[in-house]
Amino acid sequence: MAESSATLTFRDLLLFVAEYYGVASYDTNGIPYIPADDAFNLRECKKIVNEAIRMFASRPPSSNGKWRWMRRTETILFYPNGDGVSNIGSDAARYMLSAGCTQPAGKISYIAESGHGTQIDWCDATRIVQSRSNSISTGYPSLAAIRPYQPTANTLMATRRWEILFNPEPSLADSVQFPYVLQFDKMLLEGGTADSTSDTTLVDATRLEPDDYFNTQIISIISGTGKGGYATVTDYTGATGSFTVADWLDIEGTVGGTNPAADSIYVVEPAANLHPAGAQFDEAIKIACLAKCEMEAEDAELGNKYVKYFEDVALPAAYRIDANSAPRALGTMNNKSSRHIRVWNNVVFNT
Repeated sequence: MAESSATLTFRDLLLFVAEYYGVASYDTNGIPYIPADDAFNLRECKKIVNEAIRMFASRPPSSNGKWRWMRRTETILFYPNGDGVSNIGSDAARYMLSAGCTQPAGKISYIAESGHGTQIDWCDATRIVQSRSNSISTGYPSLAAIRPYQPTANTLMATRRWEILFNPEPSLADSVQFPYVLQFDKMLLEGGTADSTSDTTLVDATRLEPDDYFNTQIISIISGTGKGGYATVTDYTGATGSFTVADWLDIEGTVGGTNPAADSIYVVEPAANLHPAGAQFDEAIKIACLAKCEMEAEDAELGNKYVKYFEDVALPAAYRIDANSAPRALGTMNNKSSRHIRVWNNVVFNT
């Protein structure tokens, strides 16, 4: 099922925080926007939102110790030639795990109806590394291990990711899966003011990220010329801070949108940049962000109304939502005095 269109995005939460914290920027019409043109204020807003989500995640219902939204399933598709998007170093036995997937919470197995009876066991990564140092065998994997990913280059976005190793090296394009508990790290978004632009580029020479850092992310114009337009970053050049796009889309997603200019303020972020708890927890996450603003404010200038509301109302309501998302059984249809059965009857309409 697709995520609800009403789900709060990172940008939504940042704007709530910026307005309440008093650091939002405003255009000539008095419309507020995320302070992407102020590096310090943007960093503060991102810190508050990410810390608020961690605060919410660290307060699960006492009944089960973990939020149900944190219980996920990781699926790995094998690429025997090592040419998959998730392969590491073109190695068919190494795969990058999803962000937040750090430790398994159950058995690993082939997906349903795969026709495989091979059992896969978890083991220590050193066991697989030692085995592969002697010779590399291929076939149906029987061992799997997880370890922190150590990039060989300055791959900033991947330094806190984990990888999974298999032995023997997969020889067929099968899929395996395992449960895990999500470990929230942080949501990502950067922004600034354009120095120059063209039909297919936006340049911000103040950027410090390496080549390709923003590839596949969405760059959006939030103020100035081209406001509301956006595009997918097809290439990013770190030396010049140059974003390359195929075309600028208008606010409705139609090609041929207004090109940004040197006064345009932008943000760039991963696609579908939604908070991890899901739409049903939007209110609790929003209140957590505003409560965190009050905790961070100096001299208690914002008061503590949202801190109190979070503790007394939003968090208990989130616990009820979490409990209601648990699987339910219909239970028995019998009682002590009678036996009930389900029957099909013809429907008769009055005419």
